[in-house]
Amino acid sequence: MDIILNSLPHRYPFLFVDKVLSLKEDEIIVKKSVSINEWFFVGHFPDNPILPGVIIIEAIAQAAGVLFLHNFKDKDNYLPVLTAVNEFKFKKSAKPGDDLIIKVKKEKIKKLGQVIFPTAKGEVYVEDVLIAYGNLTFAITPKK
Repeated sequence: MDIILNSLPHRYPFLFVDKVLSLKEDEIIVKKSVSINEWFFVGHFPDNPILPGVIIIEAIAQAAGVLFLHNFKDKDNYLPVLTAVNEFKFKKSAKPGDDLIIKVKKEKIKKLGQVIFPTAKGEVYVEDVLIAYGNLTFAITPKK
């Protein structure tokens, strides 16, 4: 959890990455355990709780944030911002009790001035079944 908290500005209740399982130069694998006690299940949906797709996308974005920022020099002075979600597909729902295994791979990185624009491909699995995937683009910008 330290690598997550040291890499991301997110905190409870908006932190959706629980554990780093593997971290390489260009790829990260993380785990998110889905609990019925999560705040969004109160209204999504009380009689048939499913994990909102936007939360799945945010979990991928946070995993990518750890991948991009864990060795980033001066990361306290930069903010990672999700700028685009492309070609995203949901194949199955995630429910309370599921463990999401999120795999993120760096695709490319562009730099314009002080702003860095990395892209990543994300995949989400539940019990080795691919449930969602897509591409994300970020801007890592100076906080000032």
